[in-house]
Amino acid sequence: MDEVVQTLQDVVKLNTVNGAEKLVADYLIKLFEQHGISCKQLAYQPDRVSLVAEIGDGNGPVVGFDGHEDVVALGDASKWRVDALSGAIDDDNMYGRGTSDMKSGLLAGAWAMIHLKEAGVPLHGTFRFMATVGEEYGQYGARQLADAGYAQDLSALIVGEPSGADKRLLQKPELQHMLAIDGTAADRLAAANHTREQHFIELAHKGSLTFTIHSKGVAAHSSMPEIGQNAIDALMTFYQREKAYFESIKSYQNPVLGPVTPVVTMVKGGEQVNTVPASADLSVKIRTIPELPNAKITAAIKAIIADLNAQGSNLSFEMISDFQPMHTAADTPLIQAANDIGQAVLEQALPQIGVPGGTDASSFLAVNPDIDVVVFGPGNITAHQVNEYVDLEMYRRFIKIYERMVTRLLS
Repeated sequence: MDEVVQTLQDVVKLNTVNGAEKLVADYLIKLFEQHGISCKQLAYQPDRVSLVAEIGDGNGPVVGFDGHEDVVALGDASKWRVDALSGAIDDDNMYGRGTSDMKSGLLAGAWAMIHLKEAGVPLHGTFRFMATVGEEYGQYGARQLADAGYAQDLSALIVGEPSGADKRLLQKPELQHMLAIDGTAADRLAAANHTREQHFIELAHKGSLTFTIHSKGVAAHSSMPEIGQNAIDALMTFYQREKAYFESIKSYQNPVLGPVTPVVTMVKGGEQVNTVPASADLSVKIRTIPELPNAKITAAIKAIIADLNAQGSNLSFEMISDFQPMHTAADTPLIQAANDIGQAVLEQALPQIGVPGGTDASSFLAVNPDIDVVVFGPGNITAHQVNEYVDLEMYRRFIKIYERMVTRLLS
């Protein structure tokens, strides 16, 4: 087994389900130090450590690479073909939780940095590798790094999240719909690809706003509602106003991501069937686009609350999470480098797409909206599923892609 595969298997075996990322950080620190690269550690909690490593002459732009150390829950063990933390290899695929999302991307970025350092490639600027904690639930590490100043000077950011799918899935109508192509175009795409996997350049992804509206009332016996205040009534009035606002923003569209997508996801209220409810809550998840900033949506929701409170309601707003959308123009040097180098190394055409899910990039963009971002990495849509795997040939190829992208961007 070659070294780049061995290190990936080692890291997949480390259980970093929703925490304990220090295991991966310690492994990476040792690997980097063996190759003469020093690291800085940032602890979110004692067992949750992000790290930063840099190479280059410092006389030019800063190109970042981002990958996360945590993984989602292992899932039903009886449905896995192998132990979920084994990193078992079959037919040049490695199986295990995090193989696609995204320990293969993380290790590909690390090996690209090591190879560039050992080859003595002149980099006129800085290549910054960032491994983060808590991406799956809150982007804790990315936010911590951003607050510590590691995003302020970034000009470009490569996010090594999985960007592929089994080539056979090009025949699926749902994938064709996502790509805005018909069956004939999908056939041409597949015929031009002589590998097992089709990849995409993700140059945009939606952001998200998650919030809860709390309504307070006054409890009373249901036989005497006039001496109480029904928290559900006020919440339903808010719901109707919010629904009208959501209708008013349907015209906002991003050419890649489409419209804003708002969903009311939870409603809770009342204590028992014969009591006027003293409290009620409504939770909302909104997938956002650059054309309608998160802050503008938040301000509109708060304005509705202020108006209703002036009329006698007792509503309050609780922000749960606020992640920025991302859309990088196709003609930027970063996207052009990903396209040119990716097509050559992967030997396939690379459709440029937007996706609804987010990445750590949201937290970096929150402090520096001028960063160009591309999401492009080994792995596929088995992320978060049982029998998650990575095509090891693609993993090896992405190491080369990252080496060549960084070299080109810092030449």
